[in-house]
Amino acid sequence: MEKGFSLLEVVVAIVVLTIGMMSAAVLMANVYKGSVRSRYIALATQLASEELEDLNRWPANYNSSPPYIDPHIMVPVGSNDCGITGETCTGRLDEDFGPVSITVNGVTTPVSYFDTVCLTTQNGQMSETYQNPTSSSPSYNTLTFFPDGTPPTVSTSTTAPTVGMTFGRRWVIEQDQPLVGLRRITVLVNLKDLTVFGGKQPQPLFQMSMVRP
Repeated sequence: MEKGFSLLEVVVAIVVLTIGMMSAAVLMANVYKGSVRSRYIALATQLASEELEDLNRWPANYNSSPPYIDPHIMVPVGSNDCGITGETCTGRLDEDFGPVSITVNGVTTPVSYFDTVCLTTQNGQMSETYQNPTSSSPSYNTLTFFPDGTPPTVSTSTTAPTVGMTFGRRWVIEQDQPLVGLRRITVLVNLKDLTVFGGKQPQPLFQMSMVRP
C-alpha cells in the first residue's frame, strides 16, 4: 500500500503556509513604514534645530542706549498671540501666523512665525528651498549643494518646487519664560504631504525648544 498525503492534510498545510506568508508580509510592511517614519523624523529634527539656531543668532540688544531687541525675537507688550493663558507671547503652533508688523526704535519690520522648507536630492545634488513668508508675492530661495565640494549656489524663483519633501515650520516666542528676563522659543515641524503615511501621520513630526535672553 503506497503512503501519501490526504487532501485534508494538503489543505491544512496550504492554510498554515498562507498564514505564515501573510504574517511575514505584514511584518515587512511595518518595518518599511517604521524606517520611512524614522527618516522623516530625522529630517524634521534637523530642520527644527536649524530654525532654533537661526532665531538664536538675532541679537537681544543692537543698540546700547536704550537696549533694543531685534524684531524677529521681540514679543510685543501685552501680546498673547500663542494663546497660552497668562503669558506674553507671539507666534502660533497650530496655524501659520504672520507677517506681523513689529516696530523697534522707530523702524517697522514684517515678521512671520512660520516658513516652508522643501528638501530635494537629484543627480547627487541636494537642494533646500525656503519660502519667504513675508513677501507680498510667492518667493522661494533655493540653496543647492554639490558632491564635489563646489561652493553652494543660491537661486530665487516665484514658483514652488514640484518635487522633494516639503516640511512646514512654526514657532512661538514666550516672554519671561521660564524665568523673568528670558524667552522660550519653541519650533514645531510637520510634514506637508501626509499621503506618505496614508494620511494618518500624527502631527507634529518633531518639536524642540530652547531658552535664550
